[in-house]
Amino acid sequence: MKTFLLTLLMIPGLSFAQAVVSARAVVRDAGFNANIKTVQLKHLSSTSRFDGEFFKIVEGKGDEAISLTDADKNLVLRAATTYFHLTKARDYFVEKLNSAYVAGLPKLVIRIEHTNQFNELGHFAHDNLEPQFNNALTIPAGAGIEGRGVKPWEMEIWFRPEKKIHIDDLKIKGGTGMGEWGTVLSAFRQQMHMTSLQRFLSQLVLTQTSDLPTENVIGWENLLRLAGTSLLLETVYRYADPLSKAFSRKWFWLDSALVPEIIYHEYAHVALSDHLVLSHSSAVIEGMADFFAGQIADSSKLATNIKDHNVFNGKKATRKQQYSVQFETSDYANSDFVFGMLWDLRTIVGEAPAPEFVYNLRQKIDTNSTIRKQLIEGILDTCEEQCAQPFVDKLKILQRYNARGI
Repeated sequence: MKTFLLTLLMIPGLSFAQAVVSARAVVRDAGFNANIKTVQLKHLSSTSRFDGEFFKIVEGKGDEAISLTDADKNLVLRAATTYFHLTKARDYFVEKLNSAYVAGLPKLVIRIEHTNQFNELGHFAHDNLEPQFNNALTIPAGAGIEGRGVKPWEMEIWFRPEKKIHIDDLKIKGGTGMGEWGTVLSAFRQQMHMTSLQRFLSQLVLTQTSDLPTENVIGWENLLRLAGTSLLLETVYRYADPLSKAFSRKWFWLDSALVPEIIYHEYAHVALSDHLVLSHSSAVIEGMADFFAGQIADSSKLATNIKDHNVFNGKKATRKQQYSVQFETSDYANSDFVFGMLWDLRTIVGEAPAPEFVYNLRQKIDTNSTIRKQLIEGILDTCEEQCAQPFVDKLKILQRYNARGI
């Protein structure tokens, strides 16, 4: 059985033939389920390797494009999946958003099964440093170090290999096994205990100084209720972690090269890098990339319903969350709060204009922008320029975000 069907297309005005290759890749169906199906890989400049006009897929630190007929079929599947979805993402920015910046970008090197950490001076960190798994990242271009044989490089996207990690080895924020909720619960617990203590002492004084037996009964009932509330809260806080571990999945992994929305997300970083530089991760730039990943995927869900390749929670723009100042920190840069904020704009400015709206928004913010100040100001300024009814629509935006606690 032939794995690939090759068709050569002679493109007028070009000095080489572009190949369209049929290959197996992970794609979403109409129900957002992930399946492995045959797809067409466009713009290839090679009939034997994943080397095209816009992307070259390599393994690890290698320079040579992966062979279309490599003996490792899983490697070929990852290469085909990344190539297919990266092409789809590029087409979106060039054709839907008319991005001259994206159209003029040089060919990107895409590294899969790559475990080295990034070094802004040396490109690849030393092999002795802790290898990386279960994630993906987009790195900025670098000048290299001529004296040490480190060549300059353009922007690249790195997709890490999957590695199964036990729940005991996961570093979960908040210390309660409950992620972001754990941190909120911890702060609420401290405040609640102080309030309960004050009310307890006040009620105790009232109960002991009252001469009426009925009031004493009511007073002791209130005391018990207060004590019970504090006890319940303390029980939830202290036993959330072991209970979470007892009833949740024991092993976690992420094969980022096989999750379409992660591929879109990483390419969105590339497409937005004319204004949102790739210096570090922040809630605003991650949320911007999430928005366009959702647009390309035509879904408000990212990296969900794909358990063969990702068993983490994924992201949902429709998740109900209240603003927390912790969302501004790098530890929570990949929460889906900003994703939801930007997705909300579709209901105000319209689904069709929203992508152009958010794309133009990138000119008014930067990588260091905060959610509560620069992002909100940028959205309002963009609305002033693009909304059909700026005054009314800005009020709607503020009302919507006020409901989110901003």
